[in-house]
Amino acid sequence: MGSKGKRYDEEFKQDAIRLVLKRDRSVSSVAADLGLNEQTLYRWINGHKNVPSGEVGRIAELEAQLKVEKRRVSDLEETVVILKKATAIFIAHQK
Repeated sequence: MGSKGKRYDEEFKQDAIRLVLKRDRSVSSVAADLGLNEQTLYRWINGHKNVPSGEVGRIAELEAQLKVEKRRVSDLEETVVILKKATAIFIAHQK
């Protein structure tokens, strides 16, 4: 049976990702310094971006909620415009 390669703990992976994302270092330089394959590091970074965590997850949740509320406000504003027009027509017919 073949080996599945080296196993890295989560802290090591997070540190490698942090070097690329927070320290503005290239993937190739971080991979070379840590003795990693570049594709492995890219896979870790992409996996990290797809998993909302802590504040990132909360921000995504709030952005979704804001989108819903903006749509609701837009619908209500449209309703107000329609009611104003209906009121004007009703008043014009009363005279």
